[in-house]
Parts: sequence; structure tokens; C-alpha cells
Amino acid sequence: MDYINHVLKISIVLFIVAIFGYLMSLLKEKYDVVNNRITFKSKKITQTFLDELDLKAFKLGNINLSIGDQIKIFLNNDNSVKGTVLGAKREDNILCILTLEDKIMELKVSKIKRLRILSKYGRIF
Repeated sequence: MDYINHVLKISIVLFIVAIFGYLMSLLKEKYDVVNNRITFKSKKITQTFLDELDLKAFKLGNINLSIGDQIKIFLNNDNSVKGTVLGAKREDNILCILTLEDKIMELKVSKIKRLRILSKYGRIF
């Protein structure tokens, strides 16, 4: 019986530590969003590429998107792509995303059938 109490106490402590770590990472993301800094784990993205993009926060249909959001895009040819929003080029009507395979994709808005946000960068809920 004493063994179960120790396991229960350790589980509660680990759960609290996990929640605290999650909240700290969200606060760091929020701080980075306020200071206009977003970090990507990619070797292909350069600051000059990001500077070439016109829009960092924009509205695509009824959905508000900003740099760093995780999205899933359903294309007209029934393919789907998951990735992180990098920005958009207004003149060419192109959405730029970083895929999970560390590739930069430039998708024309006319080829997008549907879009779903998986997670917003810097949002708690």
C-alpha cells in the first residue's frame, strides 16, 4: 500500500512539471510573437527569404493566418499538405509554407480547396 502512495505522489509531481513546462513554452512563444520573432527549425529558411514575403499576418477566406501557424491544406487535386505558414506574396497570390519534410512550398491560392488550422503560434487555447 505504501508503494502505491509513492507512485501516486511521483505521478502527480511529474504531471505538474509537465503542465508548468507547457505553459512556459507557450509564454515564450507569446513573448516572441509580441517582439516579432519566430524561430523555425529549418536549414532552408533565410532571413532574406522571409523579407521577400509581403504578408506575415493575413486573412485567407474566413481564416486569419499568421506566420508560425500549423496548418493542413487540402488541394484541388485531392492531395493534402501539412506545414507551417511562412507568409504570403500579395502580387502573385501565393501562400508559402514550410512542410514537415523541411521543404518550402509556394502554393497558389486558387489551387487550395480547403484549409484547416492545426495550431496557432503563441495561443494557449
